[in-house]
Amino acid sequence: MAQTAPYAIGARSWGVANATVASADAYAILNNIAGLGGNQEAAVLSTYDSHHQFEGLNTVGFSGVIPFSNDLSAGFSLSRFGDKLYNELSLGIGVGHRIEWVSLGLKVDYLQTAVNAPSLAFSRKAFVFQFGGLAKLSEQLLFGAQVYNLTQSRYSGIYGNKVPTILRAGFLYMPLKAVRLSAELEKNTDLPLLIKIGLAYQVWNKLWLRTGVSPNPMTHHLGAGFTGGKFSVDYAVHSSGQLGWSHHLSLGYAFWRRPKNE
Repeated sequence: MAQTAPYAIGARSWGVANATVASADAYAILNNIAGLGGNQEAAVLSTYDSHHQFEGLNTVGFSGVIPFSNDLSAGFSLSRFGDKLYNELSLGIGVGHRIEWVSLGLKVDYLQTAVNAPSLAFSRKAFVFQFGGLAKLSEQLLFGAQVYNLTQSRYSGIYGNKVPTILRAGFLYMPLKAVRLSAELEKNTDLPLLIKIGLAYQVWNKLWLRTGVSPNPMTHHLGAGFTGGKFSVDYAVHSSGQLGWSHHLSLGYAFWRRPKNE
């Protein structure tokens, strides 16, 4: 079983069924790079995803973001899926820039897939560009869109099939400060259309509860997040038919924040 690039990463995303294309925070380096526009925190993030409790279907990720101004931030991401027999590596760097009420972002990813089975061994590589946009339609409503594999790149080598092109678009609605409703459509060129719906509720100023659903195929999602000082911990689980539960854990450390007067 191979993952579908790009595989969603991080407990915050999985807690709301990965309906995060319109979100703007440090985790935008993993979701929609345009969300880094206007980010004010320098942070490092780590994630671990255990899919369906099967050995070899785990994803480990590490990323970091840093703001250069009130409107410009950059970041990098590194993730590895699989085990010694089959694994996929992704290394990316990107930047997000806010221009008044619109943010734009561009990210380039280096992908490498390796197979090391006794009867078959090969490695293939590709460079992939992704472009994202985020529009603040009102104080309560954000619209986001992203194109992954903008140039329709292909893997190198004799097993060099085309990297999937993925289109995502959705809204984030915040009727109250403590409530975030998200809805998203995703179309992978190799897969049917996905619908994703998520809800995040702030129980108190340090604790968020999350839930979400995606009907095709049907998956259910639950999660929670705690922020204490500079540290944050997020955890999520999701179920997928007969495959059972998957577990997701993310840790974050925001080591610097831009002063408000800058």
